[in-house]
Amino acid sequence: MGFGQVNSLKHLNALFLILAIVWIIGGCAYLTRGMSVAWSGDDVDLQAREKEWTDFKQGIYPNRRFTPEGRTKASAYTVYPAYAVPMFAPFFATGNFFWARVSLQVTSLIGLGVMMVLGWHTLRSHGWQAGLLGAALCLAISGNNSAFAFGQFSLISSGLLAAQILALRSNRCCLAGVCWAFAMIKPQIALPFALLFLLPKHWTGLLCGGAILAGLSYFALAWTGWSASEYVVHSLGSEKLSFIKDSWTFLGRWLLISPKVATVLGIITVLTAGLFTFAFFRKKTLDFLLPLAGCSGALGWVLFYHRQYDNQMLFPLMLAVAAVACRDRTVGSICFAGMLAFILYLPSKLVAASSVLELMSFLVPVAAAVFLLWSSHALAKKDGLP
Repeated sequence: MGFGQVNSLKHLNALFLILAIVWIIGGCAYLTRGMSVAWSGDDVDLQAREKEWTDFKQGIYPNRRFTPEGRTKASAYTVYPAYAVPMFAPFFATGNFFWARVSLQVTSLIGLGVMMVLGWHTLRSHGWQAGLLGAALCLAISGNNSAFAFGQFSLISSGLLAAQILALRSNRCCLAGVCWAFAMIKPQIALPFALLFLLPKHWTGLLCGGAILAGLSYFALAWTGWSASEYVVHSLGSEKLSFIKDSWTFLGRWLLISPKVATVLGIITVLTAGLFTFAFFRKKTLDFLLPLAGCSGALGWVLFYHRQYDNQMLFPLMLAVAAVACRDRTVGSICFAGMLAFILYLPSKLVAASSVLELMSFLVPVAAAVFLLWSSHALAKKDGLP
């Protein structure tokens, strides 16, 4: 054992078990409260999606702020990309909002279950207590409560990303591409996870996922009578992304730039990270999948618009740091895991009410991602890998 390591495996396993139990209890409380709020009629985001679907099924693109001349004016205003609107079908095709609410909550629970499976399989090799902790890590994320309460797709998207990681571990790249494509229903969560397809032999997943998104986009525009050029002009020209102004965080607000400029900078940063990923990881033989997934979550958290109900995107980062802590058992790795847990599990209202906590929710994931890259590189160097 080296300097700074926790030597008592017995005590560490006991701690893992206690934390798992605490987070299971806390997670159940979050989920129960969120579901009850939704059933009281406060799932306003899901209700907004229903109005958008109503326009769409009538052949009207759901954007009342931009209606080409001679078109029927939409009654709704969607903030979702064109490809995402057809993805609403499983929830609203029956025309019964009761079914929409049930199906959203069931699929969200399934997404949470996939995240639990990923957590269990990732940490199980360090003992069943660590495996149970890995499964529990996603349960007490504070955003779970508001995702259910408001009727958000956050857990569905995050669950699909967990499925993407599991599929890539099994070298099922096309399946991973399908999972990623449907996770893109929340692009501010899923877009950076395209970086995972730039690891060796994974690129076919990106082609598959990209083809699905292109096909859905074509269908949505053809169904509503829009041309691709009209949509591009609207997206790049008249759409100001004003809906995110009041909740814009990190990059946009602190640099005092507009939401549109910040979004473009975010996309450019992800593309740059893609070039770095391809150049740096293309010859690596060690399993960099989970560390890269963790860094992808941190990128999305820092660069793009989101609210607290999207903080499930940091689950791969939490899991990757926890895996390092279980493997190395150093004080530093345990501290990083603890700080991430503090940020992820703290109630959203407390974070929103404190500028200090809000700053921490930016700095801690960035620091954890840097630590993750450093520890992965150090391990590869120690094992003599390229």
